[in-house]
Amino acid sequence: MSDEKNVNSADSADKPAEQVPAPKPVASPQESAAPSQPVSAALSRAEQKAAKAKAKVDAKLEKARAKEAQQRAKADAKNAAKEQKSRESEQEAAAKAEAKAEKKAEAKETAKPAAAPASTPEANAKAEPAKESEPASEKPSKAAGTPVAEPASDAKPEVASEAKDQPAVAPEQDPASAEAHPAHKAASSSTPSAPVAAHEPKAAHKAEPEKSESDKASAGKAETPAEGKSQAAQTAGASAAAAATGAVATPATETPAAASKDTAGEPENAKAAKRRRKLEKIRAAEAAKEEQAHKAQATEASPASESTDGKVNARRKKLDKARVAASKDAATAPTRKRTGAVLLSLAAVIAAGAVVAGGSVIAPKAAEKTLPAAVTNLPAGDASSICAPTPQLLKGVDGTDPQFAAGAKEISSNLRSIAVSDLAKRIPGSSFAKLDGSSERSLTKRIAEAEALEARGSDDDGQTGRTSKISTINDADDAQVYSLQPLGGLASEGSALRSYQAKDGDLAGLATATCQAPASNWRFTGLQTSTGSTSVMNLSNPTHTTAQISVRLRGPEGLIDTPTLQSIVLAPGESRALVLGGYAQNMDSVSAEVTSVGGKITASVQQAALRGLTPSGVDFVAANASASNTQVIPGVWIDEKSNADALSKDDSSLVPQLHVSATGSSGAGYKVKVLGKDGEVAASFDDNLAVASNATDVQSLKQLAAGYYTIVVESDAPVTAAVRMVRGSNPKDSSDTAWAASSNVLAGTQAMPLPANGTGKFSLAAVDSDSSVEATVVRKDGKLSKGRKLEINAGSSIVFDPKTVADDAQAVIFSTDANTYIGALTLSSERSIAWAAMPQANAGRDGIVVNIGG
Repeated sequence: MSDEKNVNSADSADKPAEQVPAPKPVASPQESAAPSQPVSAALSRAEQKAAKAKAKVDAKLEKARAKEAQQRAKADAKNAAKEQKSRESEQEAAAKAEAKAEKKAEAKETAKPAAAPASTPEANAKAEPAKESEPASEKPSKAAGTPVAEPASDAKPEVASEAKDQPAVAPEQDPASAEAHPAHKAASSSTPSAPVAAHEPKAAHKAEPEKSESDKASAGKAETPAEGKSQAAQTAGASAAAAATGAVATPATETPAAASKDTAGEPENAKAAKRRRKLEKIRAAEAAKEEQAHKAQATEASPASESTDGKVNARRKKLDKARVAASKDAATAPTRKRTGAVLLSLAAVIAAGAVVAGGSVIAPKAAEKTLPAAVTNLPAGDASSICAPTPQLLKGVDGTDPQFAAGAKEISSNLRSIAVSDLAKRIPGSSFAKLDGSSERSLTKRIAEAEALEARGSDDDGQTGRTSKISTINDADDAQVYSLQPLGGLASEGSALRSYQAKDGDLAGLATATCQAPASNWRFTGLQTSTGSTSVMNLSNPTHTTAQISVRLRGPEGLIDTPTLQSIVLAPGESRALVLGGYAQNMDSVSAEVTSVGGKITASVQQAALRGLTPSGVDFVAANASASNTQVIPGVWIDEKSNADALSKDDSSLVPQLHVSATGSSGAGYKVKVLGKDGEVAASFDDNLAVASNATDVQSLKQLAAGYYTIVVESDAPVTAAVRMVRGSNPKDSSDTAWAASSNVLAGTQAMPLPANGTGKFSLAAVDSDSSVEATVVRKDGKLSKGRKLEINAGSSIVFDPKTVADDAQAVIFSTDANTYIGALTLSSERSIAWAAMPQANAGRDGIVVNIGG
């Protein structure tokens, strides 16, 4: 209870103008719990206990209320101190800004008569307003022509700065009057701490001229020790305000002549002074209204009425903010005027420049929508393709560094190439060389680079035509790089093919392989590592960048663990052979995925088999098209049923087979369609064909009749596929195998040579829509025969034999509408078969992505 009384007394001390009634003494908990009438002697013990319990509860409530009042008083005192500091900092900033403005103005007036010296701070501190009790809203004196002094509560830094232009204080004024009211000084420098007065601005207390001196003295005596700590900082602000008041409070000594001289000398300052006078009048009126409202509310409010005090404090804060804003506005008015004039002049200059320069001053707005990145094709370079090495027999060494030996005495291995001229009959330069660029063999003479860059549509005689050059070389058993020069900035048409044939030895059979352009990803399906089968993967890096290669193998049961095949480093110009049987042992169906990071590579697989001591075929396993939900395998050849039955009598695996590999972890369900020359061929396969996750699956094609087909695999997940073809009739004699891989459609025009061994034919298929192909046969002398138009109905497959056009056919140039799948099938004698993929149109050089949208 003593704490609450102290709070109330402090509150009354901070309100000198208000006669706050002393709070009534609050009864103690024991007194409030006691009844007004004497307790009856017959009061039961239960009632006494209830009375005591009630008294304890009341005592606790009173303690809680007192504690809450103390905390509220402390919080209000802290808030008041913070607000006072913020106001002082704002006033100092405004004073500095005004001082800078006045210094600039004085610099301009150096040539003019100096104004009367301003009053010193010591004189201002001693000076007292002429009429302290006059109303704050008193009008300016007509005789002097200047405003009458206003109360100290409205004195701002800008008023103090204005006093520099006013005459000094008259010497007649009694200096002792400034020291006649020490109690007034104490009251003006004290900081309120009660709940109601905590939110009251310092200026509002000073703007009460009607308060009596005794009230001010009592307010000064009621200062708490906590408030006294910040009195030094507050006294500095109060002295500055008093000095400003003293400077303005002596208008009687200023003569009209001096005022008019000042105004005539500084027209800008005179206008600013008028604006400040108007603002001071408005502030005085607002202060008077606020004081009246405060008095009316103070008489009705009690110390516990926190909601009413909150509203009053909120209104006072708003008024303080308005006053600070008005002061800043008055201080920066001359600067704003000069800045506005400069900006207007600058705008005029820019507008004039825009008219003269036609919009050169203001840059056009950047496009908000970014254009998509486009692929920009660079001028074509030499088209390079890698030819697989000649098949060789392993010498009993497993691993990544096998040793090879000749597989037969009678071996025919050669490379055949074709280079097609442009319309000016210029044949591009072509050559074979090893991976490292050594042992180069020139096939056609290279045209000078400056001449080759010219795009010509006719020869020197003005005639248009085309020709070609067929080249065949032997004794090039290592991997070879076939290079073809571009003409007119475009890649030339041409390709190369390796063909191999052996009539004896363990590698007896026929094999062909198209020379392929380097790539970063390769897929193979149908590899075999079972007893008697050998699969060797050849990797080559023809680029100038080191390649880091990883190989993933999939078998009938899923992925095969091959940690040592995940980080194969291949230097530029280097090749390496991998014996796959060392990683996936005794498997009838294996698929491989080769990925290169860095330099692009080529990959090829040499595969051979033995049935005991009897050769069972040799072949180059061609790479698959990219994994997808549709795989198309053109050029599938099926032998006579009688031959197939006789060959597979002792070995059931010697039949044509379809191998499918799932490349995802979810596996795939698939179905098989067989296309012939008359459309889809009836074939009976299981209704629910499926391949497990990352695994391979095998389906027999023995049910198909003899002939040429195209196999289509449609699945619900990406897969790869290939067909193994078998040729032979007597199990005691050698047989041969060939692998037909899924292919991509041929887009554009490309030439493919026929193999030097055997008789080559082409199988063409259209799957979803009709296709039209123009086939131009190239003779041995390089001349082009008249093109033949081949029409293929959707869902059908046809066979084209170049020998029907020319007996000495050496190559065929195909031009398609990007809807045709082509495979090259080669037959020789009664026991040899080979298959090769149609090479894609030459690109010459990869394009680069150029972002043209910023």
